[in-house]
Amino acid sequence: MISGSCLCGNVRFSLLTPPLKFYRCHCSLCRKQTGTGHNLATLVAASQFQWHPENGAIGSWSKPSGYRNDFCAACGSTVPNTLRNQPYVWVPVGLLDDDVALSCAADYCTADAMSWDCQRSLLVSAGAVNSVEELLRVLGGDKA
Repeated sequence: MISGSCLCGNVRFSLLTPPLKFYRCHCSLCRKQTGTGHNLATLVAASQFQWHPENGAIGSWSKPSGYRNDFCAACGSTVPNTLRNQPYVWVPVGLLDDDVALSCAADYCTADAMSWDCQRSLLVSAGAVNSVEELLRVLGGDKA
């Protein structure tokens, strides 16, 4: 079991199986969400994700487009969130407390990247990922 938490530790979660891959998104929303050149995240089956029973409050902010950012109400750290109408949870890999051997499966929205953000994986896409199904295929986990 892999544990994860926000900056202050008020929001905690566990992954029943460790992820193997993550992706980087270089879009402006992900840059602003993280304060860096990209986010690093993975998707896990909802059945493999557990919130800690004594979690603090989680806030949520969303755009009309559907983009959503859930965060710890105490420290503001972005925290995992369940995908709309999908049996998966989006997990920022920087929240994992354990050192897990992960590899980068793909880079998305590279056309939106800043000039100083130049690290790339073997799979590079100038645009966004086409679907959750495609991202699951790239990450190697297409079963809920």
